[in-house]
Amino acid sequence: MNLPEEFLSKMKEILKDEFEDFVKVYDFDSYKGFRVNTAKVSVDEFMKRIGIEFEKVPWCEDGFYINDEIRLSKHPYYFAGLIYIQEPSAMFPVEALDVKEGEKVLDLCAAPGGKTIQIAAKIGPNGMLVSNDVKPTRIKALVKNVENLGLTNVVILNNKPKEIAESYGAYFDKILVDAPCSGEGMFRKDPTSAKKWTSNHPQKYVNLQRSIMTEVDELLKVGGEIVYSTCTFEPEENEGIIDWFLKKHKNYEVVEIKKYPGFSDGLEINGNLELKKTVRIYPHKVKGEGHFVCKLKKVKESGNEWVFEPKRYQVDKSDLEIFEKFCQKHFDIDFKMFENRVFYKKADKLYLGYEGPFDKITPIRNGLLLGEVYKGRFYPSAHLISSLKFENLKKAINFSVNDERLIRYLKGETIENVENLKGFVAVCVDGFTLGWGKAEGHIIKNYFPRGWRLE
Repeated sequence: MNLPEEFLSKMKEILKDEFEDFVKVYDFDSYKGFRVNTAKVSVDEFMKRIGIEFEKVPWCEDGFYINDEIRLSKHPYYFAGLIYIQEPSAMFPVEALDVKEGEKVLDLCAAPGGKTIQIAAKIGPNGMLVSNDVKPTRIKALVKNVENLGLTNVVILNNKPKEIAESYGAYFDKILVDAPCSGEGMFRKDPTSAKKWTSNHPQKYVNLQRSIMTEVDELLKVGGEIVYSTCTFEPEENEGIIDWFLKKHKNYEVVEIKKYPGFSDGLEINGNLELKKTVRIYPHKVKGEGHFVCKLKKVKESGNEWVFEPKRYQVDKSDLEIFEKFCQKHFDIDFKMFENRVFYKKADKLYLGYEGPFDKITPIRNGLLLGEVYKGRFYPSAHLISSLKFENLKKAINFSVNDERLIRYLKGETIENVENLKGFVAVCVDGFTLGWGKAEGHIIKNYFPRGWRLE
């Protein structure tokens, strides 16, 4: 592929003797990967069900390589939210963040949601993830992925970092800043980005990256950690941002990240040897595209430590009774197991979500979207069914992978009511939930969301 001359000149200066090996990789296709969504299925169970052997991604415990011959994005398990297609190197920033069960985490630049999905599975139902993206056009993909993969512990925001800082305060244990960047590391995966690249791209993004990092100190607890990552090779956007941040914030230190075979040290800038603790990922040294990853720890207060005051959001008792009646008819589950959740209503939509500073900012999604309460009736959401397990369901159709009716359902078609069911019915594949149908007479109307369907 044709790479910009100015880009090549810069890479030759950075890589020196490795430059020729670097250029050669652009004669080959990029590596592709996927992760198992461990919020819904274990890696062992998925591999047993799929019956295919995959090469493991070394730096991600639930990540695997895939070739073009296997089209997992067309497999029913993909539509059941058991996997997420993701570039292998992009799996590493969350692994470096090392989130723990029950932690409160902020994914500040989250869309389309690959890293959000990874974090949400790791922190479990007792954790909480605020997943934000400033661009309204990108939020739709983020919402779709969170709901389709059945994640119940995510609050989705569409706010500027400054607005989140002013609302939440130092609330979070961990923060991921997967910053917008000039995208040089993805040239092989997306050749059109190489054509659009110009020499002034890095400086354009440096200003944006600095504005984002300006707010993170106010959002992080003392002792908490930040991972800053990009998919570019540009030193100004990588080590340069970290060097600038550390000069402004003396209460942070760089944390050594485990380097896997093929990973490189960061570049020394302005005599700052600490920057060598960061990680550079080059496509000629690993099976993946270009990335930069740095981990920072907040070792002492910055003088402005506060957390928002929790506010209770009352939901009408009648709405909860309508929802409870639906649950008694369709599910075998006790929603009281979500002890750290609250019922939250926005317009007609009912959520099982979280307390938050929502007098100042309004979430796009707050935890689990249960459905809508409208004119005395409850209409269940696709998010609700995707979050449940087969054993929770009182009324369900459980298709095998090769069932002809399953394929028609995934395409959004009406299917025959062979089981002679009535009303809302859960549709599953091999014991994993997919979506809703509504049985009326001899047919089952299709409630599988349009944006989720097989094309």
